[in-house]
Amino acid sequence: MPLEPTDPPTDLAIMTALVSHWRYLFLLSLMLAALGQGILLVRGDASKAVSFVFTDLDHRAIRLADYQGKWVLISFWAPWCPLCKVQVPSLNQLNQRPDFRVIGIALDYGADEAAIRGAVAANQLRFEAQVAGGSRKSPNSAFLQVGPVDYFPTSYLYDPTGEIVMFIPGQIRVSRLLTFMDQWLAQRGGRPPVIAARSERLAAFLRERHGERGTRAYEDWKRLVDANLGATTAQKLERVNEFFNQRIRFAEDREVWGRDDYWASPGELLGAGRGDGEDFAIAKYFTLLALNVPPEALRLVYVSPRGDTRKAAGAVHIVLAHYDKPGAEPTILDNLRPRPLPAGKRGDLQPVFSFNSSGVWEETASVAAGGDPRRLANWEDALRRAREQGFE
Repeated sequence: MPLEPTDPPTDLAIMTALVSHWRYLFLLSLMLAALGQGILLVRGDASKAVSFVFTDLDHRAIRLADYQGKWVLISFWAPWCPLCKVQVPSLNQLNQRPDFRVIGIALDYGADEAAIRGAVAANQLRFEAQVAGGSRKSPNSAFLQVGPVDYFPTSYLYDPTGEIVMFIPGQIRVSRLLTFMDQWLAQRGGRPPVIAARSERLAAFLRERHGERGTRAYEDWKRLVDANLGATTAQKLERVNEFFNQRIRFAEDREVWGRDDYWASPGELLGAGRGDGEDFAIAKYFTLLALNVPPEALRLVYVSPRGDTRKAAGAVHIVLAHYDKPGAEPTILDNLRPRPLPAGKRGDLQPVFSFNSSGVWEETASVAAGGDPRRLANWEDALRRAREQGFE
């Protein structure tokens, strides 16, 4: 079991005043390693990870954002390191898990990257990706996007939300790693938090269905997500609402899809560039999940415009609501308003019922006044298509 950091003794407190935060983390890890523990659980500010972007040996872009919902182990190694070779079978085994990816980053291999390819082949490294990280002395070395590397091997474990939760100096101990992962999952009800969009599947769907226009739509959406993973929740709400309200043109279902009451997936909406109220709300919902907004904080809400006439009362619309905490006044994201607003400032709307991928909730109005919960079959169908296109 990984040890949790305790209050440092006085001599370490003095030392931390003389060195950087990274150096303190490394020295503390070395002390634990010397005691035979070898794994440091990272909490607090130290866990806030940089959203790294690498280019691997096959010239692919390797982004932390593409692995949300999975455990990611960054393993720093060198071709001349004997201990690095010893742990290769364990890392290969971990990379075979559906919920785990290993990214190898070679350092200090000299001027010729061919040395890395040779070592990868000779030692049968079967990881998700291999990156040529350069020299540790280089100001552009890959380790600067992750954390300190003072000897080999050194590894960092990212949890499914994209935060560093372990700094592992020395060889990987798989049993301890798996024990920690099980404990982490148990604390969250036995499953990881919401898994973000699987970018490669969304990109393929848009490219195959809409060609260059679909590719551009995907790239714009991906930039939105990558640029805002570290933003505050309020910023995420604002920027996601603005992205879809400005990019997508309102149109009725029959005009876009050739039939009434079709609920589009985010990929379908991005490709078509047109949709109605529920399409906007669904796309915002999944995009905020991709930005690690908790699912329990988001609900799609059937609303009926307040009015004295039968026509006004019967016009049903769907918006997205975000709750900072249960029972709090939600913030409403609406394709008919340029900015998110507190529900208290949307007196024009009467909530009927709300729902997300977990359940349905009745609101203050009678269901007979607006939407019919039986129409949630449309939601189930939209969920299925969204998952097929890369969303979870």
